[in-house]
Amino acid sequence: MTLWRLFLCTMAFLYIVLRPHTAAAEIRSLTAEQAVELALQRNLTLRAQSLSIASGKANEVTAGLRPNPVFVSASQDFTAGVSQLFERGDKRQRRIDSARLSTEIAASDFTDVRRDLVFSVRKTFTDALLAKSNLELAQDNLKNFQEVEAINRIRFEKGDISGADLLKIELQKLQFQNDVADATLALKTARTTLRTLINTPELIEDFSIEGELGFREFDASLADLKGLAFRNRPDLRSAEILKKKTDADIRLAIANSYTDVSLALGYHHTEPGIPSSINPLFPAGSQENSVGFGFTFPIRIFDRNQGEIARTRAEALRASAIAEALRNQVGSEVEIGYSAFRTSLDRVRLYEDIYLNRAKESREIAQLAYRRGATSILDLLEAERTYRGVQLAYRQALANYLTNLYQLSAAVGIDVTK
Repeated sequence: MTLWRLFLCTMAFLYIVLRPHTAAAEIRSLTAEQAVELALQRNLTLRAQSLSIASGKANEVTAGLRPNPVFVSASQDFTAGVSQLFERGDKRQRRIDSARLSTEIAASDFTDVRRDLVFSVRKTFTDALLAKSNLELAQDNLKNFQEVEAINRIRFEKGDISGADLLKIELQKLQFQNDVADATLALKTARTTLRTLINTPELIEDFSIEGELGFREFDASLADLKGLAFRNRPDLRSAEILKKKTDADIRLAIANSYTDVSLALGYHHTEPGIPSSINPLFPAGSQENSVGFGFTFPIRIFDRNQGEIARTRAEALRASAIAEALRNQVGSEVEIGYSAFRTSLDRVRLYEDIYLNRAKESREIAQLAYRRGATSILDLLEAERTYRGVQLAYRQALANYLTNLYQLSAAVGIDVTK
């Protein structure tokens, strides 16, 4: 009984001590930088791709192994021998060269998957920031318009406005309520996608999105960006390495056409009294011992590895075409991404310099005029709709700007935002 009580006390103590640490391990908020860092550490797709590098390293070990000697023992009497295959044409080094280039391709492919993952996380986080901003705007609009509705309901009860005007106000409120619902759904969707990308169980379901849709000044020439892309894109690097690997495979295929020789050293021991019908080479008599030396090699009349040599040469031409096509594609992606970025930049500046202030002034003027009875409910509702539309469009323009900036970074292959 004493031991049982001691066990219960120990468990209770551990529960009290460890419980705060478990709670502290929960992640309740997330910034864009934290999301990228967690994704790079825990994303399952990236982790799986990293294993291909380890696999390539193992293939390098296999490629560098020399043929094992073969031990032979047979016959009624004692016969033993050892044979060793000697490769010609520098086959082993050719295999090593090809395996090393395969590992380099795997490493470059890993970097390319990492590039795509970073863009996906940044884009999804930007979507979450947009949804958060739209939700705050929708809630603010709904709150303000509920005050307008309350005032006009009193006016309706006093007979100052008609039922038709009150209905128009209620229908406009429905639009703001829908905005709240749509933004809430968009925020939940972005959160779910982020949790999938970063694969972090400690992240609670309704974690907070930290940050705001911001405007970052960035300026670089298209020519400079293309030059950076040609030097840094990992998929283009993989294509260039693939060209080198196909050349190495050609050399390996040619090396495999060389004839290998197996050298053998054997020992034969014959016991006396063995009938000649059983062992005609060693007739009955006293015991005999002999040592022999020999070699074997294939006579390469038909198979000279012609097919593999032809295949590797065709693969080399194919790899060159792929690399050239990908280089053109990289240049096109950078150009398209740069154009989209410049367009979104000009659009954001247009909203900030002109339309945001005008929409705000228009709503304030309409609200003041409506309170004084100098304008109709239709003018007020039109000003409210215009303000709502401009605010939503501005936030979408900011999100597009950030997404295009991240897309440009992905197209170049390095983070151009730093």
